[in-house]
Amino acid sequence: MSLDAIKGGIDRFLFAPVSPYPVAAFRMIFGILLLQNALFMYPDLLTWLGRDGIISYQSVAMGLEKNVVLNIFNFQPGNDTWILTVFGAYVVASALLTIGFQTRIASIVIYLFLVSLYHRDPFLLNSGDTLMRSTAFFMMFAPAGGAWSVDHWLRKRSLQADYCELVSAWGMRCLQLQICAVYYDAFFAKSPGWVWVLGSAVYLASRIEPLAKFPLPLSPESFEISRLVTWGTLFIECILFSLIWIRQLRYYVLALGIIMHLVIDWTMNIPQFEWLMIAIYIVFVYPVDLDRFISPAIARLSRKKPA
Repeated sequence: MSLDAIKGGIDRFLFAPVSPYPVAAFRMIFGILLLQNALFMYPDLLTWLGRDGIISYQSVAMGLEKNVVLNIFNFQPGNDTWILTVFGAYVVASALLTIGFQTRIASIVIYLFLVSLYHRDPFLLNSGDTLMRSTAFFMMFAPAGGAWSVDHWLRKRSLQADYCELVSAWGMRCLQLQICAVYYDAFFAKSPGWVWVLGSAVYLASRIEPLAKFPLPLSPESFEISRLVTWGTLFIECILFSLIWIRQLRYYVLALGIIMHLVIDWTMNIPQFEWLMIAIYIVFVYPVDLDRFISPAIARLSRKKPA
């Protein structure tokens, strides 16, 4: 295999025209998760971020680098009205992203809010917030409004065309590679640890009472069950960044990943993280399968009722 062939393969993988359906489908689900995140935040918004919040602006500034500039809360520090205004813009942008209207602008507003939220109070957030923030970054550049969106409907009407244009693959590839990087890091961070090698990691995790949710039908207090689930987790995380790229195996790998995350969500109180991980799987679904499932549903919703 020549160097030119390798370069050509990489170029096709990253930039060849592809269907906009996978990213568009993820856009709708991601927007709903962002709105859910807003519902979680709103009751205690000023308690955490306000002028008299638990963590003051000064305390946060002491713990962050001096060159932090992406924090729109600092335009009016200590102004609760400004905080509510920014939060309101985030809610509106999340709704617009869900329906796909002014998608690019909505994505930028969402990313600015999530980054500012981190710089205002990084001690409040968890890994789910980190994944949401990094995903929002890629959504700014992805062709998220290329299908199943108000933007696409307006474009079709202005051009008097009834089709979806192909888009460059790189926006979808960024989302795919990001999720693979998550599993790659998780697998190689865990595999040297003795609790994972011996098979007791899941048992120890089940002892963290503040995170406990619902019990499993098979208790990890049994060492055999703990080893099975612990090693099974490592196996699933391994194939989710490797075998997922094999076409014939992809849906089986995704099914195992969904089962793993649903089990974690059932047993541990980690809001949104598992559902966001599952949602990103949709960018691995082949466009023909998405079209077969989603397009008829959208057609039924948009069909005009008889007079």
